[in-house]
Amino acid sequence: MELSGWDAAAVCAKAITYAATLGAAGAIFFLGICGSLLQEPQRSRIRHLIGILVLASTLGTGAKILLMSATMSGDLAGMFDKAFVLMILGAGEGLASGVRLAGLALCAFALSSNQRFRALAPAGAAIASVSFAGVGHVHGLLPNVAPSLLLCLHLLCAAFWLGALAPLLITARDRNDSQIAAVAERFGKWALGLVVLLLSAGASLLWTLIGDAAQFWSSDYGRMMVIKLIFVAALLGIAGVNKLYLTPRLLQGDSKAFVRFRRSVQTEMVLGALILLITATFTTVTGPPR
Repeated sequence: MELSGWDAAAVCAKAITYAATLGAAGAIFFLGICGSLLQEPQRSRIRHLIGILVLASTLGTGAKILLMSATMSGDLAGMFDKAFVLMILGAGEGLASGVRLAGLALCAFALSSNQRFRALAPAGAAIASVSFAGVGHVHGLLPNVAPSLLLCLHLLCAAFWLGALAPLLITARDRNDSQIAAVAERFGKWALGLVVLLLSAGASLLWTLIGDAAQFWSSDYGRMMVIKLIFVAALLGIAGVNKLYLTPRLLQGDSKAFVRFRRSVQTEMVLGALILLITATFTTVTGPPR
């Protein structure tokens, strides 16, 4: 599989949009679940992060459409070719982007000092997260209602898991050992069930996309899916260590466990970024063989 410069730029814009959208949504979910355990300066830093991610997602959404247009034409002028842009928007990207921007607008209420406005942010987080289900390879399946619902569930769980990593790191860097332990324990209880849902939805989606197994796994799409699954397995392994090994030691006040916990969260963030980059690549430049 060869990538042109425009393809690579479109993939990067898509990966940034994935990361920023799911990151903002996950941070909002994290505040809803663990916010009561945090100090106000920590909540303020997380809200500031949400604002940055909402802006990055908004800009990434626009850049992705322009770069997809440039990919179709193969030159810079294509970015501003009205016919290409309208074609992309009409193919489903327009609806998905509109839903995402509406969700991001509600996410921005997380920055408000008014509690009533802040209450709108979780709904916005959910809307923005599932907006990616508006386009993609599941729409080539008939019927596609069940796969689309599975993809929405998969995206919501991914937002909760991957989007919570940066807020977890913000919390862990404050070196308040008892607080870190309490947050890790509460987050771990929620994460356990949601990761099961994420994996179940992802496995079901993969099953529906596989036609001829031999042809699927020998295709560019299948090979990239294998790489993604390897990174997901590594991520699960680290999460399992956090849940079963580090969190009990955090609760016991083991000082070494706090250092290891921060490092493991950083490693999870790197793996999460690689997973999103791979996903952006195979959903942009290739598709499952049918």
